[in-house]
Amino acid sequence: MVGSSYPFGTRTERYGDDRHPDLPWGYWMVSTSDIPGQPPLVDDEGREWGSVREAFWIDRLGLPSIHSGWMHGIMEFMASYLAIADGRFVAPGERIRDIFLGDGHLDQFFRVYLLAAGLVSETDGRPTAEGRAVLLMLIATRTHENAGEAVGLEWIVANRTVADRSERLSAAQEVERRERVAARMAHRFATDTIDGMPVVKLIGLRITQEIPIRSTLWSMSWPDGDRYARDRFYLWLLERIDRWDAWNEMVSKDGTRALTEHFMKLAFCDEADDDRE
Repeated sequence: MVGSSYPFGTRTERYGDDRHPDLPWGYWMVSTSDIPGQPPLVDDEGREWGSVREAFWIDRLGLPSIHSGWMHGIMEFMASYLAIADGRFVAPGERIRDIFLGDGHLDQFFRVYLLAAGLVSETDGRPTAEGRAVLLMLIATRTHENAGEAVGLEWIVANRTVADRSERLSAAQEVERRERVAARMAHRFATDTIDGMPVVKLIGLRITQEIPIRSTLWSMSWPDGDRYARDRFYLWLLERIDRWDAWNEMVSKDGTRALTEHFMKLAFCDEADDDRE
């Protein structure tokens, strides 16, 4: 039997020899509850599980039940990683290294872990037949909390902090309110992507002989794949939306370098404040 009880490195058969490769992982489990589909779920060795995810976590991955409180968060991350590697569920522009903010060693470790688990291919890094079955299962068994969020890089970026869902939604709503205000401002900051690089730019009105036109007055870019740092900086700017007009005047009067240096000084002030707290 393949896919439910073999630890890393000991499986010789391919997933699909006795499992249907196009069905979600765990489809062979049977509910013995009076309510169809409810636990306990019984696998083909007669063992009972509280959920398909529990069986995958403990039996297939060999992870300890004592840490099952981490299960859903880690599995959501795994689902997003597999979806990006698969390329069918998310935009092809998302890259694996974006997941780890450019940390190549962490990317390599997680990929090796999935290789050892038999969930991604050693040749191209894409999900194996079992990996695709696991991805289908993880998408089908998402919790109510995560079901409203997209699988892929967006979920990973949104969950980089320990904030719970209500805090993340509150923050997103606040950002939306501030962006509505920013859209009406004559001079405003905005995010963009230029030549594949994430960018924040200051857009302002320039008065020409004909008509006023909007143009980029100042910009800052990050290396390709460092969109998270760009987004963090943009959120920092939104928190200081009342200063945008003054910063535009600084660019008009003293040039773009003056604003860049000013941001660096403010960043160090914030660090000092954090240390004192």
